[in-house]
Amino acid sequence: MIEDLELYVVRNGEGKYFRSKGYGGYGNNWVDELKQARIYAKIGPARSQVSFWATNYPKYGTPEIVVLTVSATKVLQEDDRVKKAALRRKREKLNNDLFWANEKLEEARKRVQGLSDQKAFLSAKNNVEKLQKELNSL
Repeated sequence: MIEDLELYVVRNGEGKYFRSKGYGGYGNNWVDELKQARIYAKIGPARSQVSFWATNYPKYGTPEIVVLTVSATKVLQEDDRVKKAALRRKREKLNNDLFWANEKLEEARKRVQGLSDQKAFLSAKNNVEKLQKELNSL
């Protein structure tokens, strides 16, 4: 059984939520939408923000901590997506291998014309055919 999860958000007296900008960040520290707010998994960092704003900016009042309780869960099944991605990566690798095998085949074909080196040509040709069959089987 999954227990309820408590999350914490800092809200000022105007009803705006705290948004952490980080070092060199941009934008407002306080936002209207909860979606943009900084959500804390533990109460300690949220209390630290309340202390900071109340101590350094006392004329705006002490911010409050809003507790969000999450109880509903939804499990996402990722099997199909992962299988498709693995198949796509394998197909891309086979296409890349096929490209380089064709390059070697052309190189061997040129050598055959110049030096009549049949062994390298047949080896490269067999490799291309094998990779083509494997790619077509996908």
